[in-house]
Amino acid sequence: MKLLLLSMLMAVTPNSAEGEKAAKEQMMEKEMQLAGAHSQAKGSSGDSLIMISAKDRADDYQKAFQLLRDEKSTAKVYFQLAGGKKISNVIELKIMPGSTLVLFRYSTPQGVKYEVAGIEDIVGISHL
Repeated sequence: MKLLLLSMLMAVTPNSAEGEKAAKEQMMEKEMQLAGAHSQAKGSSGDSLIMISAKDRADDYQKAFQLLRDEKSTAKVYFQLAGGKKISNVIELKIMPGSTLVLFRYSTPQGVKYEVAGIEDIVGISHL
């Protein structure tokens, strides 16, 4: 009986060591994949990827818009959007309740117009 129990323990022990080794290998592989994803997230200029909430980003754009409008009241504030589009002569910027969309009110020769853009589509803000 003791011999049978001892042989069973010996049979189980190598398997658990092999299981630990396999688990360590899987963990190392996942770490390497994450490291590869991190290095791909870095741009060619060495920029890092940062995470910021949509609300914080929207608040920053709204404050920047207010500052530019107050500082250079005669200059026209414009927003550069992804895809190369520019929204110029912005009169008002309103952040939607979910903080993921921005409503622009801007003047054109045809009158005041409105446009909505996703907060992630805004590339920059400037004045002319």
